Amino acid sequence: MNFNMNFLDLQIGSFSIIYILLFILLIYIFLYWQNYGITTTKYRYKNKKLPKDMKGYKIVQISDYHNTVVLHEKVLNLTSKEKPDIIVITGDLFDCRKTDIETGLNLLKDLVKISPVYYVTGNHEARIGNIDNIKMKIEDIGVKIIEDKKISIWKGKSSITLMGIADPQFFLKDKKEDKHAFRNHLLNFTKDDDSFKILLSHRPEFIHTYRDSGVDLVFTGHAHGGQFRIPFTNIGVFVPNQGIFPPYASGIKTLDETTVVISRGIGNSVFPFRLFNRPEIVTVEF
Repeated sequence: MNFNMNFLDLQIGSFSIIYILLFILLIYIFLYWQNYGITTTKYRYKNKKLPKDMKGYKIVQISDYHNTVVLHEKVLNLTSKEKPDIIVITGDLFDCRKTDIETGLNLLKDLVKISPVYYVTGNHEARIGNIDNIKMKIEDIGVKIIEDKKISIWKGKSSITLMGIADPQFFLKDKKEDKHAFRNHLLNFTKDDDSFKILLSHRPEFIHTYRDSGVDLVFTGHAHGGQFRIPFTNIGVFVPNQGIFPPYASGIKTLDETTVVISRGIGNSVFPFRLFNRPEIVTVEF
């Protein structure tokens, strides 16, 4: 009798261990999918200011890569599949906490084989030393850094204006002064320009500044989708510079005549994983 009871207890114990191990395995698979199950988010964009020749023009946005080398091939494959006219990168290609410059540069080397690539910095680039040397390497690859620059993008006989601005951490270190300097810099940069304007900028929380500057379409990142999101919603939990339940964590936000695209990004920084918030590349087609 004692032998049978001991055997039964052993069987129950073994099943319990198996169930626990299966549960741990399922959690691991789920978290891995949340972190590396990258997807493509597609938007159709309309604006009366867009020239007719621009219909069908496609832009792929890559943001907040953070040296996520494990997603290198997936990013390339998804980008190539979209057949974009241009690729825009909106900061934090690198990560100041795990500074591996070659990982970010290798991604750029492959992206320029797909389409022209345009780049602006994020707050992580602002914290990396020797950024001027890094920018030289980026430009040597063939990527165009368009901070404080305007270029004309042509399709057929029509053109639109593409411009970029550096992360505010490159301006001043005081947060209140950052916002003031960033606003004045952008307003001065965009004034007296009536063309359809696309801006590349890292931070989405400056949406009112973008509106005031008269920019039509802005590509941003930085927010990581809130890192953790409430299931079955687009509500992020926390974003630096925005706080809890941030209003500008992901998706498309429109303020008057200005539309801001907010990428959830690809990599992670402070938090090691995402939850209900898979990484993405973004496609916007006119």
